[in-house]
Amino acid sequence: MKINFIKLLYEEENDMKKNKGITLVALVVTIVVLLILAGVSINLVLGNNGIIAKAKDAETKSAEASENDLKGMNALVSEMEGALAGNGSTGSGSGNGNTGSGNNFVTKNTEVTYPDGKVWIPEGFRISTDSASTVQGGVVIEDKDLNQFVWVPVATLADYKRMAYSYNVATEETDTATNSIKIEYSSSDSNYFTEALPEDEKTSVERYKGFYIGRYEAGDKESTGTTKATFRTSSSDTSNSVTIKADQVPYSCVTRTKAVSLAEGFATKQGYKAKTKLVSSYAWDTTIAFIQKVNSDYGNSSEEGNYNDTAFSYTDITGASQTKSSNSPVLVPTGQTTPVCNIYDMGGNVFELTNESYSNTIGPYAIRGGHYYNNYANAPAGNRSYDSDAANVNNGFRLTLFM
Repeated sequence: MKINFIKLLYEEENDMKKNKGITLVALVVTIVVLLILAGVSINLVLGNNGIIAKAKDAETKSAEASENDLKGMNALVSEMEGALAGNGSTGSGSGNGNTGSGNNFVTKNTEVTYPDGKVWIPEGFRISTDSASTVQGGVVIEDKDLNQFVWVPVATLADYKRMAYSYNVATEETDTATNSIKIEYSSSDSNYFTEALPEDEKTSVERYKGFYIGRYEAGDKESTGTTKATFRTSSSDTSNSVTIKADQVPYSCVTRTKAVSLAEGFATKQGYKAKTKLVSSYAWDTTIAFIQKVNSDYGNSSEEGNYNDTAFSYTDITGASQTKSSNSPVLVPTGQTTPVCNIYDMGGNVFELTNESYSNTIGPYAIRGGHYYNNYANAPAGNRSYDSDAANVNNGFRLTLFM
């Protein structure tokens, strides 16, 4: 009996030890499990792929999406504004004026920022490698055939205006038919020049704050070349192609009517989206004002041109080097004189027909800038004269381009 009681006590003691062992193991296991769960939870919340990180990532992506939506909306607005203005798509460039440079012809009208202003490059053009690095220096663009134009900035439409230079006299009278001021040939001549502001030029200048003028006088492509070079005469073909390049035979011996047709047809022939026109008095005088910011008397005394009393070296139409002496008048190819703001021969070489009219029916069309037989002080770049619609060997023309 005693032995059984002792055995029972021993068995109970062993059971208690086992239970205590099991309880301790369970506690340890529980703690380990809790620590594991806690670690998982912390990692889930704070880890690289945790809830907080994902929340921040979601916030960033949401902000980016909003920004992209805003950019898309702004682009859409620009497209709509461009369409309403009739120019199609527009783009932008920045800083150094390299947009559209080199071999890169722009595929849409593109705005480029220079240190002293902004310039619009028309679709299908690029900035020439010999362009200036500032607007005032003369930003030159060219098409696929290397015809060149120079940008003339216009701050406001009020700056796009006709002005009198040399001995011409601007009156205070307005011509009711054209709603433009009368500019008399001289103080002793009551006949006057006048021209209505062309609506297409007004719209384009207001939209783009500027326009382009031909860098050179219009040239005759078919009359130019070392094997066939010859200056034009009254019998020259007026269906020859127009060029706007250096070293070309000036496209003279055309009527004003034909000059208008050649100028307006140039854009179509070249495949431009922009419009080309015979230069108006508004474009001519605004260009003179632009040039006079660096050459203050260019409109009244443009000695940089080819005149009877100027001297310079040049390349003739055969490609040979020549020297012109003072008081030895000679017609020269385009681009042989000294440019101002990258523009050649607005004074001298040949008179240039414009869209301006004169009230004298004997000579109803305005010509500008003088020619190689004149002295530079007598027929400077700003000078107005007049002629009939007959083809004249001394009269050429110049193009303008509007987007």
